[in-house]
Amino acid sequence: MWQSFTNVVMTYFDPVGVVVGIIISIPVFLTWYEVSLGRKRRQKKWLREVRKQPGARPGIVVVDLLDKRDIHTNVENFRQQHDGLNAIPSDRIFHIKRDKRISSDDMPTLLEEIRRIAGQVLASGVDTLHYFHAGPAVIAAAIGAQFANSCRVQLYQYNATKGAYENFGPIRLEE
Repeated sequence: MWQSFTNVVMTYFDPVGVVVGIIISIPVFLTWYEVSLGRKRRQKKWLREVRKQPGARPGIVVVDLLDKRDIHTNVENFRQQHDGLNAIPSDRIFHIKRDKRISSDDMPTLLEEIRRIAGQVLASGVDTLHYFHAGPAVIAAAIGAQFANSCRVQLYQYNATKGAYENFGPIRLEE
């Protein structure tokens, strides 16, 4: 009797178990795909789209702290050649410029100027800030900290081989 019961179970329930196992494995596989590949793919797509969209109320911050050099002309040429950036009005373009080498003694006044510019950016309603930087990296860190909770900040780096600025995307990746 036990043998016939085992045969019945193996005959009917074994294929049912295989089908149930396959059905259960589908959500597991889809979850694995989403976690390992899907999120990265969506993030790359989002990053490409963000690089192309200047924002509804874009602004520009040019930080020029190089001794005996001026990046304003290069930034302005780049801005005039790119749709979206060339339409930014002058009241949403902000400059921080120094003609001498920056030292640690200059930081308090420079940080005060960065805070003042950040206030002007917020008051003008900028939703996307295009950030061009020439100078010490410590100042870039201070700018990033100041604008971290305000608007989206797009980073631009000068590419010497191309002779133009390159959009590196936003400081903070969002989905």
